[in-house]
Amino acid sequence: MRAVKGKNEKLSLISSLEAKIFNKIEEDGFLEVNTMSERENFLADDLYKRDIVKKVRRDNTIGYKTFKKED
Repeated sequence: MRAVKGKNEKLSLISSLEAKIFNKIEEDGFLEVNTMSERENFLADDLYKRDIVKKVRRDNTIGYKTFKKED
């Protein structure tokens, strides 16, 4: 389990599998849907539904990004 901040600085708990996906998105800044497995896509979509990551379109591709941290 890991605690992460999502939309509006809301703190959420995520599982270790979800944390792996979240870390990938955080490291790369953008994770394209076409590069993920079906399982990773399902987990990322679940994180999106829980307002932990956002779904964005970049140059005709769809992917996920983390919310910017407000200082």
